Amino acid sequence: MPTCVSLAADPGEMANDQTATALLVGGKSSRMGEDKSLLVCTAGEEPLYKKQLDKLQQLSKLPVLLSVRSGQKFEDLPHDVELVTDRLAEHGPLGALTSCLEHNRADWLLVLAVDLPQISPAYLRSLIAEAHHSGQGVVPRINGHWEPLAAIYPHSLLEKIQSHLASGQLSLQKLIQEAVNEGILIGRDVSSQEKPLFSNLNTQDDLAALKHEEVLPYDVQHWKEQAESKGGTCFSNTIKPDLVAVEEPVELRVEGRSIAVLMRTPGHDRELAAGFLFSESVIRHADDLFEISECPNRPPEGGPQGSVLDVLLKKGICAELDKLSRHVFTSSSCGVCGKSSIDSVFQSFAPLPEDAMKVSVADLLSLPARLSKHQKSFRRTGGLHASALFTPKGNLQVIREDVGRHNALDKTIGNALLKQSLPLSNTILLLSGRISFELMQKALAAGIPFVAGLSAPSSLAIKFARESGQTLVGFLRDKSFNVYAGKTRLCE
Repeated sequence: MPTCVSLAADPGEMANDQTATALLVGGKSSRMGEDKSLLVCTAGEEPLYKKQLDKLQQLSKLPVLLSVRSGQKFEDLPHDVELVTDRLAEHGPLGALTSCLEHNRADWLLVLAVDLPQISPAYLRSLIAEAHHSGQGVVPRINGHWEPLAAIYPHSLLEKIQSHLASGQLSLQKLIQEAVNEGILIGRDVSSQEKPLFSNLNTQDDLAALKHEEVLPYDVQHWKEQAESKGGTCFSNTIKPDLVAVEEPVELRVEGRSIAVLMRTPGHDRELAAGFLFSESVIRHADDLFEISECPNRPPEGGPQGSVLDVLLKKGICAELDKLSRHVFTSSSCGVCGKSSIDSVFQSFAPLPEDAMKVSVADLLSLPARLSKHQKSFRRTGGLHASALFTPKGNLQVIREDVGRHNALDKTIGNALLKQSLPLSNTILLLSGRISFELMQKALAAGIPFVAGLSAPSSLAIKFARESGQTLVGFLRDKSFNVYAGKTRLCE
């Protein structure tokens, strides 16, 4: 069948002669405790204001306006950046916007605040394209609240702002609503996937969260099949922002000795270390641990930038590290696929005794929806595995996400270990992906009697579950499931 391809014009090229850009960096932040524009989000990277300038320089041939407060200094600015001193600094963002519009000579002004580091060039391009198409400025909106510091404004808004200020009104939110009512601006509702782009840096906690962000924005080429025409099937091609799961290395050491490099999603690293060491039989109790220290800026030898976790054991604890079952490097996608030999997989864990645990079919069928509700990072990226613990009645106890299936479960078990709540008897483990033998083994090590997954179990997982006394449920989705072992724990 003939195929026609519709290539969308690059909105950035459309904007070159019509749209100026402005970076707002002059706002003070008492909560952050330092100038946000000079923050460095990741070791070795440029300050935040330079990263934001790089985005805006991709969008227009016109110089970038850099809105600064009086006395604020920036060195080594590119030649295509013009400083604009905010003469109305006491009015906050409204004053900065006014100063930039006064300085601007183009038809449009795209503004971006320095403390919105997740906003991508593709998202900004889409604002420009929408403004040029509609002939109106575009301001994003989240749950009825305007996001005016990543928006595009027509030069004609300046007169409205000046009148607003002359009447003593200082609310930027009110100004935008009035301009929307008058047809000068239009609102653009932010989708649930786009909301993380508007994560604001206000405190040191925000900065720490950004440094351990589970997702990063990327600009991607998006192809979509359109309705068939006389010429055949048509496709559209656009550039759009996408959120991608972060994958970074962490080197795990015990008493200073490197035992593994794990590719994982940053976050809950202490739990990952504790769960890994426990499920690999390096330790047996939380009391075996003396300290887990993090060294965030030391890369594994010969590897990319990453973190180092150094675990110190209690005096008198002798760990047989030579028998550790993983190779020194472990992929996040398959966790323990790098076993040094198949024989090392079969560690000795006693089968579970019979118990009185009962799970109703209705409660079990409710778990996928409850898991999905709490998979925040998966909803943003579609690229993370989840491991969650539920009570027999379906109440969520803990959930952990990671790019690696095994890492997610190690974090879940590590959480329980550090809380001194092992064994996890009378508990349901729900896994978002396929169920392997190694995951069943880890569950048994933690005393988990009931394992369910949204996908298929392996033949070895089924064999293991039947020998270990565990209940194993697979394909728990679309209001149905299969029971492969331990059916006595299910009831109607």
